[in-house]
Amino acid sequence: MKNKISYSVLVICFVCMSSITNAKVWRLNNNAGISTDFTSFTTAQNAASNGDTIYVEGSPTSYGNITISKQLIIIGTGYFLTENPQTQANLNSSKFGTVTFNTGSEGTIMTGLEITGDIEIKVGNISLLKNNTKNIHINSSISYGNILLSQNYIIGEITRNTGSSNIYNVIITNNCINNGNCTNCSRIGFGNNFSGLISNNILNCNIYDTHNFTYSNNIMCGALTLNNNNFFNNIGDGTQFLAANGNMQNISLFDIFVGFPTQGSYSSDGRFQLKSGSPAIGAGNDGTDCGIFGGVTPYVLSGMPEIPAVYEINMPSTGTTGNGINVTVKAKVH
Repeated sequence: MKNKISYSVLVICFVCMSSITNAKVWRLNNNAGISTDFTSFTTAQNAASNGDTIYVEGSPTSYGNITISKQLIIIGTGYFLTENPQTQANLNSSKFGTVTFNTGSEGTIMTGLEITGDIEIKVGNISLLKNNTKNIHINSSISYGNILLSQNYIIGEITRNTGSSNIYNVIITNNCINNGNCTNCSRIGFGNNFSGLISNNILNCNIYDTHNFTYSNNIMCGALTLNNNNFFNNIGDGTQFLAANGNMQNISLFDIFVGFPTQGSYSSDGRFQLKSGSPAIGAGNDGTDCGIFGGVTPYVLSGMPEIPAVYEINMPSTGTTGNGINVTVKAKVH
């Protein structure tokens, strides 16, 4: 129980990182004709101080490849915005290409973004929350810790890039790591110099080289090499997990999710909600559900950030003379 509590506290601490008194908030928008603080990330970062927040507004045009070298809070508009209801009035996501976390970026939080290239992490105390990402590479050429990957939709791999130094407290929780099926799966692989927690994920991927991790409340389709990890209350579509410690074997994903294997009318991430009578309901080691919607930090559809989002604006083109214009704005906090 002590381990469970410490990991929960660690997650909460990560989410609270980077709160610095007198920090500024900046707008980044590359749409033509918009009055904004900056149109490029590099210019915004150069002007920002450690602890500042950069709101990256939705655009059909990517903001390009970026290298982060300051401690920032970077907030986008979410993803799959056309697939889920009540997301944003502007249905364009906030997109970057490749993202590199360099020295100086320790403590950065990145959330609500669509990353179309790879993510390269070279320092500790990095939090990736509620992003739509591809490959995530963790560089272990030096020793550091506290990498939080939470509530992301990941199509790709999470792997060690280079080096053999110790990387500790790697927390991978409430992510949908999904390749759509179990052919040519995504993968997770680190080596025996990594340690941490892998909890409440959908692991539609192969896991071939993790050591010193605790796995709990995951739902898995793919191959798993056991190594010296601990496993509690995980569900596999085969015999990936030993039939002990609350783990379940040979459970069909059709019996678990509302939209599997056929997505039907569900969104790309909404299809992984648990169906009525799912064996994952209440099956976690903490009494909550297995999968991405259980645990301390449940997955949020479309990766909506924890700020009010305006999802609908109704404004007539003209009003009644002398009476102004009636405007209806609908917003929601996710």
